[in-house]
Amino acid sequence: MVFDPRGMYPSGTFHVENGFFHASEEIAFSVVKGESWEAQDPEVRFSEFDWASPQELRLLASLLLCEKRGDAYVRFYPIVRYGHLLDAEDLDLSSSRIVEKISELLLDLARESKGAPSRPRIERCLDAPYSLVSPDRYAISRLPEFWHHLSSRNYVALRGIYALIKSDMLSCHYEFYEESIISLYISLEASFSLVMRQLRNCGIDNPSAHDAAVWLHEHFDKPFGIPEPDSTERYFHDFYEGRVMTLHPASRYGDSPYAPIMHDDAPHLRRSLREVFAYLVTGTHGNDYAEDLRMHEIRYGPRSGA
Repeated sequence: MVFDPRGMYPSGTFHVENGFFHASEEIAFSVVKGESWEAQDPEVRFSEFDWASPQELRLLASLLLCEKRGDAYVRFYPIVRYGHLLDAEDLDLSSSRIVEKISELLLDLARESKGAPSRPRIERCLDAPYSLVSPDRYAISRLPEFWHHLSSRNYVALRGIYALIKSDMLSCHYEFYEESIISLYISLEASFSLVMRQLRNCGIDNPSAHDAAVWLHEHFDKPFGIPEPDSTERYFHDFYEGRVMTLHPASRYGDSPYAPIMHDDAPHLRRSLREVFAYLVTGTHGNDYAEDLRMHEIRYGPRSGA
């Protein structure tokens, strides 16, 4: 999979067991060994929008989850529906030489594709230098952990993180910012479903949106001294009414001629959902959470009962 310069990528090469992601000023791409969705699951529903294979999406999702609280995004912008197939039987994907050779191959293909109707998109990787971020601004050390815990059959988690990727792509275009936030709402629904499953696994037979709000507070907000939700509060309560009115132009809140949302909704929800998925996938917080909590306690004192 080749990526567009409009994204923002961690600089370097990052390996998992079945492939890698690489980004330099010249090109960004991923290589994985894996099968299609249909080969993995013959019962999966047909879609014309399954642009990433199970293992590709697993790799991208694992890298995105390596973001730190309040630091740089991993903003993927894949050139969809272009995937160059390699004869990987004898390729050592852990070799730096192979990374160089594939880079050269893709750049040659991009140059050859200029003006060619059969491959109109890959030439976009030649349009500008890539926006790169130093890998020390991400928790790259957690990449194997995320990749190991994020099964390619965890469809709800993958759909939720895919929606974060799509939101980032849409947010590159001012005129599609509303649709960017709608993608975040899809991601929010995916995270809500996963939290509800956790609550049922913990013995709550018929969990409610309030139960999910309590779970969110217990695992993220309580250590920072944030008051617990009242009895009327739902999961991500601040976004509830806006989500209803955005997705339902006629609702119990009245008729809406436009989406009643703000630009600031996007970064707030995007960062929060990334962290929720990271916790749901691994069951643990990263060092960035512990560091933020430590700084909070230095400033305000230890929380009650700590």
